[in-house]
Amino acid sequence: MYDIVIIGAGPAGLMAARTLNKNINFICIDSKKTIGLPLRCGEGVREKEFLQFFKHKNHKFVKNTVTTHKIIYNNLERKVKVNFLELDRPKFEQFLAKPIRKRIKLNTTCRDIKIKKEHAEIITNKRIIKSKLVILANGANYHLQKKLKLIKKDPNLIIGYGGIYKIQNINKNNFYYFFEKNKYGYLWIFPKNKNQANIGYGPLKDKNPKTTLKKLLKKYNIKSKQIKEYAGIVSVSGPIQKTYENRILVCGTAAGFVYAGTGEGIHFALLSGKIAAETANKAIEKNNFSSKFLKNYETKWKKAIGNSMKSGIIFRDLLYLAIRKNVVKKLFKIPKEKDLKLMVLEGKTPLKARIFWHLMKILHLLH
Repeated sequence: MYDIVIIGAGPAGLMAARTLNKNINFICIDSKKTIGLPLRCGEGVREKEFLQFFKHKNHKFVKNTVTTHKIIYNNLERKVKVNFLELDRPKFEQFLAKPIRKRIKLNTTCRDIKIKKEHAEIITNKRIIKSKLVILANGANYHLQKKLKLIKKDPNLIIGYGGIYKIQNINKNNFYYFFEKNKYGYLWIFPKNKNQANIGYGPLKDKNPKTTLKKLLKKYNIKSKQIKEYAGIVSVSGPIQKTYENRILVCGTAAGFVYAGTGEGIHFALLSGKIAAETANKAIEKNNFSSKFLKNYETKWKKAIGNSMKSGIIFRDLLYLAIRKNVVKKLFKIPKEKDLKLMVLEGKTPLKARIFWHLMKILHLLH
């Protein structure tokens, strides 16, 4: 019998593990063979928030600091000045895991969770594990959330394809986002240095993102050669309907904590993992694992990132509407840089955007 079992050894699960009180008996399980692999991510994270967690950026896994985001649509270009870090995410996750490495069990797949009166049963490919509380941080795999009745319908998923590339004609101080007419997604280029970048394409509607990525690189004359490839999925539906239940807390991408307009998730994974663990610490202290008590977790994450989750949904809907109605040029010209920063970084959607979004919902134009 464990006090806590964490399912998932990504940023959310590892941050939760690092935050648990030292006297708590816990393990963290994951189906992966190696912490941090396979890579399924663009590896970008906000510098300001990263520093709040880790105090400085002088780590070997921090590969680059960018100062400018270039958003490109045909012959239009917008620049937004915001500092982001480009990580070596596998090494970052290995850094997160180091203090609690002995508590991590790899090659262990959670197949089901059954909530009993006195404990939870985690059914894995190896054995049945009993625990007082489960922190679910298993990424964009929602079958457990369905079984636990935490979601009512399947989330909207973006299937991304990309990799690490050698690259020639790129400015390492910029993150690049290329949007295309009739393409519900974007090509990204996140430089690690002047000769290497994380490049990928994440569409909502595209049966062959790998082929489209190659075409886009050719179209924009991006001279690159793939070193490593990856593919992954991310939810862009916003938070799941319920992020807690008796003996259950859900965090990170497993809870839908992704900025829906861009797919950004590392910051929200770290923060929600920390809040989940803080709630778990109190639950263990009070020996209370009821849904009523664990609801405190949802109250806290909503206060911390609720506005950002809502802002991401509005950003996503207005962008997709602009693509569908072929008015992307207007959308690119309207927002001031200040408004874009407020919306993406602080979750403060400008009044005009909120009013327009509500109007479009009333007219049923956002489906």
